[in-house]
Amino acid sequence: MIKKIDFSEYKTVINNFFNLAFVQAINLILPLITIPYIMRVVGIEKFGLISFATSIVNYFGVLVAYGFNLTATKTIAQNINNKILINDLFCNVIYARIFLSIISLILFIIIQFLVKDFNNNFFIYLSLLLSVIFTNLSPDWFFQGVQNLKFLTRVNLVLKIISTSLTFLLISNKSDYYYLAVLPFLNSILLFLITQIYVQKKYNISFKRINLRSIYLELLNGRYLFLSQIKITFFSNFNVVVLGFLTNNTVVGIFSSADKIIKVFSSVQIPIVTALFPHFAYKIKQDKQKAYKELNKIAIYGSFIYMPILIVLFVLAKQVALLMFGTEINEISFLIRIMSIIPLLVFLNNLFGTQFLLNTGNEKKFLINLILAAVLNIILIFPLTIYFEGVGTAISVLVTEFFVLISLFYSANMVIKKSIEY
Repeated sequence: MIKKIDFSEYKTVINNFFNLAFVQAINLILPLITIPYIMRVVGIEKFGLISFATSIVNYFGVLVAYGFNLTATKTIAQNINNKILINDLFCNVIYARIFLSIISLILFIIIQFLVKDFNNNFFIYLSLLLSVIFTNLSPDWFFQGVQNLKFLTRVNLVLKIISTSLTFLLISNKSDYYYLAVLPFLNSILLFLITQIYVQKKYNISFKRINLRSIYLELLNGRYLFLSQIKITFFSNFNVVVLGFLTNNTVVGIFSSADKIIKVFSSVQIPIVTALFPHFAYKIKQDKQKAYKELNKIAIYGSFIYMPILIVLFVLAKQVALLMFGTEINEISFLIRIMSIIPLLVFLNNLFGTQFLLNTGNEKKFLINLILAAVLNIILIFPLTIYFEGVGTAISVLVTEFFVLISLFYSANMVIKKSIEY
């Protein structure tokens, strides 16, 4: 019999969850309003181009992020009262990300001269690249670490509403598709400026002289998580990139349309898993076995909640595709049904991988599992995409996510079994 979770221990988590949940609800609602409009105005081909470009620049985004959203968050959560350490960490992370941003821009300039598609759509790629750079320079990891997400969520909410309003005002015909790259760029700059000013004033953070050794140590400390984040981006973007090179923008647009719906349902979990990470960082440090039992309870309760929602998505996939896109309905709905279980797999993978393995210092185990999954995905993606196009890509993603769940669950159990023996 499953014991009930003591929610009194989760007061801060629940508070952060509701702050995140409110904004996440807006994040779910706004695309439901804008995507149908965008698809009908700019068309599925231009939508496919933006999706392909976004997948490319997200690789630069993972380089700039470098896993600090997890390593820095964990360090702050476990040293919440050490103001000097937190100030030094803040400076090191920002300096490291600026350094990685410069590298990204240099690599981008080199690539745009070598790849024709980059050169033909330089403005689109550059705008999207700058948006991921400034987004990653915003200290959202700091807010997560101090478990104070109220301000961050409110700022994101206001910026999202402004961006959505501008979408309807600025995009009125097919040639306006470039605004789909410009608006995220403007949004990211405002987010960067507002959050940086707030953190420095609210928490008395002051920038110190650059210490190259400290930056190097931060990069060294986060190397396993950086490689792990490459995997996550690999799954999210590599498949779209391969699909784009092997087919065309229309096929990419069809797959990306279905993938957008799956990501909307996957993002439902973001508030809870984001709020849980610093909580489990602290709990695991106190009692690993007790924390693991609580994590399993969350996995069971979460699955019971998620499954009925995903069953409804599977059944109503055609109606969802018609409502959202109004084009290529049969193809999009079929892909939605293939991938409909993925949000649940992502949720469970986060619990056993990010929440447990990373918080117990098992970054190597986490990385090895993801490398094996990446190899499996590479083996599957090319033949499946060549023969079945978007359907093959969807099958590859589904099989790989199942593999990730099995391997992470096994590794987490081996870690806890070893701790019991000792």
